[in-house]
Amino acid sequence: MASFLKRYRQRLENRHGWDVPLVCTQCGHDGLPRSEGWTPSASVRFGDRPTIFNDVFCENCGKPLKEEAGTALAAMFSSQPVDTRNRRLLWDMIGLLLVVPAVFLGLIWFGVWHGFWGAWAFSLFGLLGFVFAPVSMWLNYRIHAVRHECPCGQPAYLFMGLLGRASCYRCSSCGRLLKLRD
Repeated sequence: MASFLKRYRQRLENRHGWDVPLVCTQCGHDGLPRSEGWTPSASVRFGDRPTIFNDVFCENCGKPLKEEAGTALAAMFSSQPVDTRNRRLLWDMIGLLLVVPAVFLGLIWFGVWHGFWGAWAFSLFGLLGFVFAPVSMWLNYRIHAVRHECPCGQPAYLFMGLLGRASCYRCSSCGRLLKLRD
């Protein structure tokens, strides 16, 4: 169980980075920026305005290039559709967390109202939580597994930032762009 939880945590972690050339507006240097890690932020932009968490600086003069990275991210990912497997898994998760309990609760209520079961039947609804925990954890694992599978066979996806509510990734091995919703 400990190894599964370790793999689960690793699957959910993002590998941050930036491997797309940017043009510095100060010195005109055109090339890969210097990436100095990432900074978590609570200020997330919505719409078509990107949110960049990477700390990227010009290799030549040291100017911060977050705005330039945001412009590049929007240009690369604005026309990119959300992956279909990701969309299907999200709908499965919504169905599991909303529709199934509502139908189950409706059946219990209908059975109690017509005398099929006693009032103790509502305690069965509480037992549904024991089923939901592992199943929702498995679905969450599958949602994040999409970015660990690439047609090139060597997935090395870097988290580049957010565009609206979608997470933007780029494979360092083949350059494939991937847009996901978590």
